[in-house]
Amino acid sequence: MKATYHGLKYNIKFILESRKDKETGEKITEHIPIIMAVTFNNERLFHSIGFRTNVSLWEEGELYAFQRKNTFNNDGVSASTINSAIRKQASAIDSIFARMEDYPTVKRLRELLRDELNQPERKSKKKKTLIDYFDRFIEDRKGVVSVWRIKQFTTCKNHLESYMEQKVVTLTFSNFTISTINDFDKYLRSDPEKKRSQNSISGIHTRVKTFFNHGVQNGWLKKNPYDDFHIEKEVYGDPIFLTKEELDLLYSKEINDKKLARVRDAFCLQCFIGARVSDFVNLKHQNIIDNTIQYIPTKTVDENPTICKIPLTNKALEIISRYDIPGGDLVPYISGQKYNVYLKQLFVLCELHRKVTVLNPVTRKHEIKKLSEIAHSHMARKTFVGILFKNTKNEVISSMSGHSQGSKAFRRYYGITQDDREDAIKNLE
Repeated sequence: MKATYHGLKYNIKFILESRKDKETGEKITEHIPIIMAVTFNNERLFHSIGFRTNVSLWEEGELYAFQRKNTFNNDGVSASTINSAIRKQASAIDSIFARMEDYPTVKRLRELLRDELNQPERKSKKKKTLIDYFDRFIEDRKGVVSVWRIKQFTTCKNHLESYMEQKVVTLTFSNFTISTINDFDKYLRSDPEKKRSQNSISGIHTRVKTFFNHGVQNGWLKKNPYDDFHIEKEVYGDPIFLTKEELDLLYSKEINDKKLARVRDAFCLQCFIGARVSDFVNLKHQNIIDNTIQYIPTKTVDENPTICKIPLTNKALEIISRYDIPGGDLVPYISGQKYNVYLKQLFVLCELHRKVTVLNPVTRKHEIKKLSEIAHSHMARKTFVGILFKNTKNEVISSMSGHSQGSKAFRRYYGITQDDREDAIKNLE
């Protein structure tokens, strides 16, 4: 049944879970769980009503499908009891949306539904699910790897949970096979909410494989199912960064728009410091010791807590002197999404339209773009390394940038440059 409250549209259906017999492969038609499917805002919640029925007893009604009157399921439960549960669950969803002013997440809707039905969260007495073990894996890795890495593992676990919800299946070590991995891979590629790059998908698979390796090492399972799955190699294009001349132009540009002037100051200061955005926005005046910025990168704080020390240039000090912000922030910061939007506007204003070749992360094809089209916050860190790498020892740069020893991202700066090509071609003149 389709409904709308306060402009929030949703649709409620009651369906029978699709299952096949493991031995014959034929579709199961008896004693099947009844599922409530709620579709809203391109999301879908699947919730078991707690009863089962047979295909032969299932009928479509005016509002919802239901069990045929005066019948009983294989457990001896009457149709009236089952249909009452169906109406109660649908009414609970209606009540929830009647109180909402904006769409909830699937997770939040599940919590609200549980409260509405007064159903306490049940602790399963059955064997542990894949998610239970993933939680244990994350706990085991805390203090061993960085907080940033823990967040990545948690994100992977959330992907698996979303996959389970969409497929209405409970994953365990016993049913997670190479076939499941292939289906999970299709799910990651077909997510309508987010078109993921191959690098993102490969990264997710790599981290899930790490979880299974941990499980094998701890005796949770005998064999890693990912041993039979090929994870495509992550591929990155050459880092794109501003030249020294472009950075100077940006720094000295007269900008009347106060918003873009603040964005310019933040971006240039980040270029002079080279910190990741997540670290940069947390830098305070107290991080400045003897005109040197000092901080420990959050990405490696638990694995390799090294202090980055970056002497501040006169230009960096001049930018910092422009602001006196309560709380000690070096410059005004804004949200990452708005920051990237304003950066593109700033680059257009400063006529930074140099054409560069970039690798499309989704298609993996090279494309020609203007700097103003691809400007983003991480370009500042790339500019810091990109300007220094040709005339500075990499050990010196990494001591300031926080790149770990042997970093793949760091090595990408040491390819052949355009200056190298032009110097070589002079031999033909």
